[in-house]
Amino acid sequence: MKKRHFHAGYSIIEVVAVLVLLLILTGAGIWSVGNVHNTELFGKISQDLARINSAKVAWRTAHPEDAFLPTEGERFVLLQPYLKSGLLQVDTLADWAPSSVAYYINDEFTPATATNSAGQGYNPAINNWYGN
Repeated sequence: MKKRHFHAGYSIIEVVAVLVLLLILTGAGIWSVGNVHNTELFGKISQDLARINSAKVAWRTAHPEDAFLPTEGERFVLLQPYLKSGLLQVDTLADWAPSSVAYYINDEFTPATATNSAGQGYNPAINNWYGN
């Protein structure tokens, strides 16, 4: 009786299945790296806007009788002593903000806002961009 010889190796189905799993894992890894960047960006924006709003309150406490100035540039000059980032003084809001993001101080009773280069506003309630 003749012995049957089995060839060692993998079938095409097994090889394709392994390749599909590798592609899925690679795609998930790339997707998660993108989300980490967004999470970090939104965390910085949220903290910076809170710092601006806190600077408004601190300025009002120190200057109860003074008027809050009407333009963004004048408001920044008023708040600049209260906008320290660690031990560093903030020279301009543009230098402080992440690239492609603009911060707005707004009037005294309106919270600070941020927009991206596409004109979308930042919504801290959903931690994402909205509009357009």
